[in-house]
Amino acid sequence: MTIEVRQLVIKSSVAEQDNSPLKNDTQNIDLDALKRELLTECKQIVNDSIANARRR
Repeated sequence: MTIEVRQLVIKSSVAEQDNSPLKNDTQNIDLDALKRELLTECKQIVNDSIANARRR
């Protein structure tokens, strides 16, 4: 079985709440770095999945 992945798109949304205990903590996060890290991890998951499928 051949699996071809051309593009992986992950969309998410976060609802902001005024009473969230994490609201102040998230102001110090580098969102671009977080996005790059998430993309890297997603790519690794896809690559691992493809490699496992090829071994079967």
